[in-house]
Amino acid sequence: MSKSIQRPTCPKCGSTNVWKNGHDKYHNQLFLCKDCRHSFKLTHSKKRKNFSFPYPKCPHCGKAMEIHKIRRGFVVFRCRSCRFKDRIPLNLPYPLSLPLEPFKYFRFPIYIVLKAFVLYFKFNMSYRALKNSLNIDVSHVTIYKWIVRLSFFFSIFIPENVFKVHGDETVVVFKNRKYYVWFLVDHDTNLILSWHVSRYRDMSQVRILLNKFFSCYSNDSAVEFITDGLGAYDAAVNLLFKNIDHTVVSLGGNNQCESKFSLFKDFIRLKRRFKKFSNFLCYVHGFCVVKNLFKLHGGDVNYVISSLASIITTS
Repeated sequence: MSKSIQRPTCPKCGSTNVWKNGHDKYHNQLFLCKDCRHSFKLTHSKKRKNFSFPYPKCPHCGKAMEIHKIRRGFVVFRCRSCRFKDRIPLNLPYPLSLPLEPFKYFRFPIYIVLKAFVLYFKFNMSYRALKNSLNIDVSHVTIYKWIVRLSFFFSIFIPENVFKVHGDETVVVFKNRKYYVWFLVDHDTNLILSWHVSRYRDMSQVRILLNKFFSCYSNDSAVEFITDGLGAYDAAVNLLFKNIDHTVVSLGGNNQCESKFSLFKDFIRLKRRFKKFSNFLCYVHGFCVVKNLFKLHGGDVNYVISSLASIITTS
């Protein structure tokens, strides 16, 4: 004897003349009534996520990323469109109060906050793009506050043995006024050692730039200072700094600084200028910190975030 198949009943008209009509996004079976054309489903279960943290979105194309590999300590996500891969650690730190008063009571894990900080300066992403990339329910104004508060929290790393440095300046227009951004770059490691922003381009500004470097650099050995033909460099070195050997190169030949300036100007151009001068100083410092960390860690985003997290938790 053949078993009778029990058909589902339409909740609208009570008819059993129904057929299957595909699945919803949670893989629940959908039915369609042939008599009243009403669509319904018997189960309403939602698809469970494998992990509780928010799944990221691709920082390049903004599309959703899928789980590619699951390892013991992290999960590898891959973009479905451009195949960009990103790693999320499984042991995300819980929201905790940071040692300083302005950073207390973050609602999101430290990893999420630091990732927004790093991606903002590395990939020149906007605040709304960061919100979509991190896939978190947060205002873009909150991400702005994260970045401004964290910018001056980290100091610039200076290597122990520095024997040759490059110095140069570039012009940045802020609210129809010219400002000069000064960089001091190490010749061997290509790290930014110090920076300075000023309205003028004279000997006193060079002194401030070099004093910032020597206040953090403890070695008393002679340092070779490579600059272009601006007279302010030579005047500052001859009058104020006796342990510096000044070397002048041709105009446009100071490539160590010129490469940093090109990246910095691209960063400013994509941000469409700034509204506060104090924020401009924060962005310069954050740019130098993130670029140095990427240079030290070989361009790995997760190593940069972990190094910043260790600085916060140990301070």
